[in-house]
Amino acid sequence: MWGVCFLLNECDGQLVPSELFQAVVQYEVSEDQTTAVITYPVTGIRVAADRIQRLESPPRFVAGDLVSPVNHPEAVGVIREVGWHFKNNTYIYLVSIDGKKKHKRYYSDDLIKRQATV
Repeated sequence: MWGVCFLLNECDGQLVPSELFQAVVQYEVSEDQTTAVITYPVTGIRVAADRIQRLESPPRFVAGDLVSPVNHPEAVGVIREVGWHFKNNTYIYLVSIDGKKKHKRYYSDDLIKRQATV
């Protein structure tokens, strides 16, 4: 499942990376529905399940995917971070192109998935 993490610094005595606050995460919920284990963007962090807001669908892209902006298909970049736009209720993506971090926030429809060339 995918969601947005609203966990602050610590959970059950375990330090939680600050970059997880309001971050898009993939997670698995325990059988008793009380805890969740984050599997993306980091692994092995156990949190209270009620600290994650469930998202209805997975993101179209994840960190490391090769993409191109639809208006510049010749430019190939890499997804460096997946975020959530709270006002628009949609995923946003941060991209690096030619090793340079672009400051533009891309939406799913702004990007085309590329295949890695061998």
